Amino acid sequence: MSGEVRSAPRRRARRSNTSRRPSAAISLGALLLSAAAAALGAASAMPIYRTPQVWLVAGAGWALAAGIVWCGRRWGWGLMTPVALIGAFVAAVVPLAVPGALATGPAGWVRGLSDGLASVALGWKQLLTLTLPVGSYQAVLVPLLVVTMVTTAAVVALALSGRRTAPFAALPVLVPVLFGVVFGASRVSAPLGLGPLRIEAPRELVLWAGACLIGAVWVAWSSGIERRAALRLGRLGQPEERSGGARRNTAMRALSAAVIAVVALGAGALIAPAIGSDRTVPRDSIDPQLVVRQQTSPLASYRSAKRDDEFDRTLFTVSGDGALPARLRMAVLDDYDGVDFFVDPGEDGRFTRFPSGDPIAEPTEVRIRIDGYRGIWLPVAPPLAEPPAFLGPRASELGDSFYISRGSWAAIAVPGGSGLRTGDEYSVRMSAASDAKPAERPANAKPLIDLERMPQLKRWLDEQRLPADRDGLLEAIDRLRQRGYLSHSLTDGEGERNWITALAPQYGTRFVPSAGGHSVARIEQLFQQLNEQQAAAGETSDERALVAGIGDDEQFSAAAALIARAMGYDSRVVLGVRLGGERAGVPGIPACAEACTGENLAAWIEVRGDGGDWAPLDTSPQVAMPPVTLDRGEQLPEFPTVPEDRNATVADPPSGSSSDSTDPVPDPQRNSFAALWPILKSVGLSALALVLLALPLLFVPVAKRLRIRRRRQTAAPEIRALGAWDELVDGYTDSGAAPRSRGSRRDVAEELGVAGGDWAAWTVDRAVYAREGIGDAEAEQVWAVVDEALLERRQRIGFWGRMRARFSLRSLLPEARRARTRRPRRSRGGSRR
Repeated sequence: MSGEVRSAPRRRARRSNTSRRPSAAISLGALLLSAAAAALGAASAMPIYRTPQVWLVAGAGWALAAGIVWCGRRWGWGLMTPVALIGAFVAAVVPLAVPGALATGPAGWVRGLSDGLASVALGWKQLLTLTLPVGSYQAVLVPLLVVTMVTTAAVVALALSGRRTAPFAALPVLVPVLFGVVFGASRVSAPLGLGPLRIEAPRELVLWAGACLIGAVWVAWSSGIERRAALRLGRLGQPEERSGGARRNTAMRALSAAVIAVVALGAGALIAPAIGSDRTVPRDSIDPQLVVRQQTSPLASYRSAKRDDEFDRTLFTVSGDGALPARLRMAVLDDYDGVDFFVDPGEDGRFTRFPSGDPIAEPTEVRIRIDGYRGIWLPVAPPLAEPPAFLGPRASELGDSFYISRGSWAAIAVPGGSGLRTGDEYSVRMSAASDAKPAERPANAKPLIDLERMPQLKRWLDEQRLPADRDGLLEAIDRLRQRGYLSHSLTDGEGERNWITALAPQYGTRFVPSAGGHSVARIEQLFQQLNEQQAAAGETSDERALVAGIGDDEQFSAAAALIARAMGYDSRVVLGVRLGGERAGVPGIPACAEACTGENLAAWIEVRGDGGDWAPLDTSPQVAMPPVTLDRGEQLPEFPTVPEDRNATVADPPSGSSSDSTDPVPDPQRNSFAALWPILKSVGLSALALVLLALPLLFVPVAKRLRIRRRRQTAAPEIRALGAWDELVDGYTDSGAAPRSRGSRRDVAEELGVAGGDWAAWTVDRAVYAREGIGDAEAEQVWAVVDEALLERRQRIGFWGRMRARFSLRSLLPEARRARTRRPRRSRGGSRR
């Protein structure tokens, strides 16, 4: 008899599970709705990535999430369903979202998994800092995979739940489209003209309208599916004359869906013109935290490369299979505050990731190996056809810390903020095209600087009587160079003679002291020398008499940039090297053929007129004609000689210009920690991502444990016995055998087949309704019955059943709480049983 009693609840539980299985219509509708959401998300994200892999990620993410959620609903996995989703994500993230990691074997797979898990938390910001399109760069596809899987899981779970929650599955459909909008570019799609009709942002309008229309259709269909199923099974039992009400309900749902679709289309049509071609997205306000602004001006430290210890030191070597570019640019300085040229902190100086390159003219593969160079600036010849392929032991670090400015095409690598060092190496496809020519007309008809602040520059330009166009600019810079004289130092003492020793045999260059710096005061001093010399020479045609400006590339590039701005041209100062050997350089600053040393480091300017292209102009002063001192009107001899100065003395450097090196001695222990830090950071971020993913799951067992403790430790025995009964119902509910009976507690005990359950139910009813209540001993006996019943249930369902029950949310839902509170069953005579 006992076996028959226990088998009855099992049969009822099986019927209950069968009744909860999703129908074929609901399953098909859920899969179609989630597939439409994934497809809309892929279409919305395509401008961000512009790679066919978007469809692979969206399709695979949809298949994984939809399949797991459907199976979890079909077989009652409970909270094991999100566990399976997380497991599927971990298994699929590398081949789907970090495919580049598979090329380097198991070690690459492990690193790709670490990057993929870290991108769950950090990939969103990385996606905003990259320049579009991002392609499949590093782990940028992880956010798309996360959005697709989470949206699909939410849509399918809500759709399969049935009843009143199924229509809410239309809401997550909007999330993938929102992802493409938020993380996309600030410029929307071009307007579409259809005769006299002009549609603003047609692509965005179609995506939003499609999502809203699909959602409206789902709401109209899903809200009546249970009623239609009941009608087919003949379970409603309504008379024939009320069928008109059903038809009216159907008509109202169809009308509501049509109204939603019309409102969505109308709102999109009204909002799109208001958006215009530009909009504000998070990408516009988030910049990477780079060390560029913390660097001293590279132009200010230019002379350090000309000291003896750096002059002959190899900075880096350059090689390539084909033609090499004419120049390798390093730092590009486009702003001036009167003291230093530096990187513009605005949009033009914004450094971002470089996931994909651009089509270039005359591409050539260039390989650069760092030797003695220390700094964050990478030698490159823009534009680049692709991101650099870094080699060597720090390849991953350099690749992760490579940034480029699309405004200036300056490139940096900041692994740990320390820049490049010996052994770093990279190859990249650069452009070997010849230099562009300056535009014929300036960018602005008025000067771009305040000439009242620089009276000597203004006086010099007035004396030249040159037009403010290309010919005038080229002539002005040529005169500046020919009337200058190269000098890299204030003294020719120890540590500062190699540069003059290298020039003297070929050009007869002699030492003339010059101060460093390129502030307004220093540049005004340079133009004052030129103005005074020109005034002293008078109307002479001998260029030798006009040589007076002393300095090097630091002063002359700054002066040339200011001349260009005074003529209405945009200008910026560039530090780098010229390639091609001695013939390709300029007198005093030779080009490098393979090994580039401090001697080869140069500075020049780039100017931009109304044509929009930047053109380089050399600014180095000449080295063959030394300056001479003239009295007003004095003429130079036709064949001058330079007498030896036997009384020449060496001037002491001014205070504050000590030549002693103050570079700190590197700490080996600190360097070891710096090398270990990226690994620790990657492991820590991966662990943090896993903890964040698992945190909601860990909360459920803890909450249930606290609930049991609260029920057991209640002081009143009546409430303690009621808590034991609630724990019994919750335990069976979480294990997949929730009582279906709507009767009394004794009915529930009979359905569950719990040994001693009838007595426990009677005791709990007496604790709740009897005037005298129960004692502590009876409450403890109820708990003993419950503990034994739950122990037997856990042993029966096995390990995986226990895991599903432990993480199940069923007992925490409001419906489960209502199932615990049953009225006592009364006998036919009205007394309690």
